[in-house]
Amino acid sequence: MKAAPNKILVIRSSAMGDVAMTAPVLAQVAAAYPEVEIVLLTRRFYEPFFDGIDRLTIHNINIDQGQAHRGIKGLVRLYRELRRCCPGVEMVIDLQDKIYSKLLRKFYRLAGVKTFHIDKGRVEKKYLTAVPGKGKVMRQLRTSIDRYADVFREAGFELGTVPAALSFYQRQRTVPAGLGFSKGAGEVWIGIAPFAQHQGKVYPLEKMQEVMRMAGERWASARMFIFGGGEEERRLAELAVAEDVSGRAVSVVGRFGLREEMDLMANLDLMVSMDSSAMHMASLVGVPVISVWGATHPYAGFLGLGQAMEDAVGLELDCRPCSVYGHKVCWRGDYACMNDLAPEAVFERMVRRLG
Repeated sequence: MKAAPNKILVIRSSAMGDVAMTAPVLAQVAAAYPEVEIVLLTRRFYEPFFDGIDRLTIHNINIDQGQAHRGIKGLVRLYRELRRCCPGVEMVIDLQDKIYSKLLRKFYRLAGVKTFHIDKGRVEKKYLTAVPGKGKVMRQLRTSIDRYADVFREAGFELGTVPAALSFYQRQRTVPAGLGFSKGAGEVWIGIAPFAQHQGKVYPLEKMQEVMRMAGERWASARMFIFGGGEEERRLAELAVAEDVSGRAVSVVGRFGLREEMDLMANLDLMVSMDSSAMHMASLVGVPVISVWGATHPYAGFLGLGQAMEDAVGLELDCRPCSVYGHKVCWRGDYACMNDLAPEAVFERMVRRLG
């Protein structure tokens, strides 16, 4: 572009993993265009994802039930708030393309501001997740990270390939003091993130416990950290720790804030995760991830930054994937994609990575 705008508004407020995937693109824009100020409309909770990106500020959005920016009146309030707190926005980059962001784009267009939005590839994702025999097409689609970068390219920003590693995230990070111990010489630290938002993306806990058992036998120096969020996941994680025969499993569910969790993840040798935010958090700090996929599939474009397709574990079923986000109820009724996946298949990938 002839002249980059002085200030841009970028919109992406959900979901957690999707917000994390915007970080490498925003980092690339900030590095290539040092004169551009970026205002990111997202939840304040996600701020640690953007540590180290110069000239980026976050404007908090509250669109949950009963919050200040909920509904039409709330969006008008948000727009006026943005115009007052973040004056001089010359371009809007919408990486969300939901109803609320469409309306915000319209408000800004009426004020003479150029807007651009993401192409989520909904049609090709519909073919990818179709029922077998109903036009299903299995092929790798453009990644979400590349789709984010495409919006900036359409807006006139000259961006190359998004780097597969982010050096400023992968600096030496100190283990959170609240953990109570540090990494000993020769220890192998493995993250276990067995939870996800939807059933179609959750590996049965008893099978993951079997993976942990095999890992404990294979690596005598291994410590395994269970990640998650919420009271129910905390309860299940503590149950898994209590039943761990190696005595080297530790639940960190609910113990740390997001920034501290990323600090801990940076000290792992390997993360074992579902198709979830934990995969993307570990990816940002440069940790290899063995990702477990059920109803969803890496072909939809959600594999973590810099992660290898051979580290993605999933059964070859003709019904997979049946969903882009894993929220659809299993049409077979048995969730075979997860229930029939042997723990040995996950463990074998761990051995391949850790040796």
